[in-house]
Amino acid sequence: MEYPVSDHPLSPLTVDEMRQAARLLRTATGLSERIRIVSIELREPAKAEYIAWRDAGAARPEREAFCVLVDCGNEGAVEAIVSLTHDRLVRQAALPASTHPAIHAEEFGLARDVCLADPRYVAALALRGITDLARVRVEAWSAGDFEDRSRRLVRAIAWLGTDDDADNYYARPLYGLVAVVDLNTMKMVRVDDHAPGTPVPDAGGAYTDGAGEPYRDDLRPIAITQPEGASFTLSGSELSWQKWSMVVAMHPREGLTLHDIAYTEAGERRQICHRASIAELVIPYGDPNPTVHFKNVFDTGEYGMGPLTNSLQLGCDCLGEIAYLDGVTNGIDGEPLVIGNAICIHEEDVNLLWKHTNSSGRVDRARARRLVISSIATVGNYEYGFFWYFHQDGSWQFEAKLTGIVHTAGWIASERSPHSLPLAEGVVTSAHQHFFCARLDLDVDGPSNTAFQTDASCDPWGPANPDGTAFRTVRRTFEREGAAQASVAPETARRFRVENGARRNRIGDPVSYELIPGENVLPMQQPDSGIRRRARVIDHHLWVTRYDRDERYPAGDYPNQSAPDQGISQWVGADENLVDEDVVLWYVFGAHHFPRLEDWPVMPVVACGFQLRPVGFFDRNPSLDVPPPSPAHCHR
Repeated sequence: MEYPVSDHPLSPLTVDEMRQAARLLRTATGLSERIRIVSIELREPAKAEYIAWRDAGAARPEREAFCVLVDCGNEGAVEAIVSLTHDRLVRQAALPASTHPAIHAEEFGLARDVCLADPRYVAALALRGITDLARVRVEAWSAGDFEDRSRRLVRAIAWLGTDDDADNYYARPLYGLVAVVDLNTMKMVRVDDHAPGTPVPDAGGAYTDGAGEPYRDDLRPIAITQPEGASFTLSGSELSWQKWSMVVAMHPREGLTLHDIAYTEAGERRQICHRASIAELVIPYGDPNPTVHFKNVFDTGEYGMGPLTNSLQLGCDCLGEIAYLDGVTNGIDGEPLVIGNAICIHEEDVNLLWKHTNSSGRVDRARARRLVISSIATVGNYEYGFFWYFHQDGSWQFEAKLTGIVHTAGWIASERSPHSLPLAEGVVTSAHQHFFCARLDLDVDGPSNTAFQTDASCDPWGPANPDGTAFRTVRRTFEREGAAQASVAPETARRFRVENGARRNRIGDPVSYELIPGENVLPMQQPDSGIRRRARVIDHHLWVTRYDRDERYPAGDYPNQSAPDQGISQWVGADENLVDEDVVLWYVFGAHHFPRLEDWPVMPVVACGFQLRPVGFFDRNPSLDVPPPSPAHCHR
């Protein structure tokens, strides 16, 4: 059977390739008939092999797929590698006992079916006056370390919905009702009901069609037009804009990923980053409410962003001259599922790029434009927007946009809880945090780099500082993995930089890029709490490791019901050298969410992120050649 070759070695799997991989998976031996295919993804080529193909004309890397499946019949899990180039199963390996792959999107529906078919659960609903099971909205949540790790379990909580497809069922939580479901056997383990017969409250959560209010009538249209078309070019998954180039992909676990990011200057293609992604998203809740106290989730590692990615709509999710890329994920049976318009690519005007008025009154200016690459995923109640921005001055940045509906719980105590916000009688929403971890495999003019931290430092009074105003930057080089951790420090303008000592700019300094932190937070959970022990990555804002093809997920390959101290906290124990090596930055940033009344019934966007900026990478402002704005495009 012939299968089309993908357009680039880093392009995600095509529909045909995914179908081929699923067929090869079924040739694996020793498996029961009850298998579920959790994920099928491109096994990206080793970096050295890829660079040899790109830069030296070496053979094209083979196409391989990395696959994870659950063998429900044997209550185990398997990793497999298949060669798409040679059409064969290359490797199959059983995962250690008590290792549980991510929960496939279809398994959430299966867990709901188990709950609503169980007489104990139905009886608990009846005690609350609920007999129409079609109205019950059950959500399965990862169980963390609160259940038996030897079994693949979820905990399920519920709300009461209506027949209206615009209904906000989060307005009606079922307090006290928690079910535990075994995803392998598809049986109810137990039903916990610590408040039987509690009435169902209603917070009145309508948010569509103006929520009963007339729409504003004083908004006039804003037209965003590009009559000559967009300034970027897209060939398959290869994207070029201005002097930037990269490969754009949709990954089943991380969602939107960028590869092989480079900037062309004076005809020279200069490498900046081999791979950039958001490798984990940890959301610890801080409410001891007995119904929801266990809510500590790894949305990326336990669920996967790819299958939860939205199909975007022109004029609603993106404005302007848009190009889209589809995403391809797999059903639980391995069949490809296509998400149309999963990734949006467009340009935005972002005001001033640079300007100066000199003493003669001459005004020179350039107007800024940026390239936007974005996707949006819906994870239960929350929407997460993933936005990468590229600028004409050689800088680039990431912004997470958080919106959706705050997660609700029931509350029956007469006193107000300090851990939650009342939304209505018997309905609260809990304090929580969102921690994103960016994996940035920077290759600044090549893979031999050194990472370090800079801080502003005041000079002491003395002959060299007679006015007491002098200050400078001080450097801390991350020499070995064991000590390459840091936290943000806005009081010293702390930055994290990656330099290439083998290439110097016009004043003799190594070329470099620096990471500029945005708003950030520290974890509020006790250091020896279950979630902190399973998510050691959030102990620090920055980690630096030496590149390893297999070190991709900072909370471990399989955080679902994971044991403590997986992932990056293990890797740094190798204490490898980081000076003039291929280094990877892991930057942890987050949003601290004490809910407001203004966040209900749907939450306005909150953003967090970081910026990457050239420092001595260029010999002067690289955006001097951006033409001035045309007066014809300006209106009074």
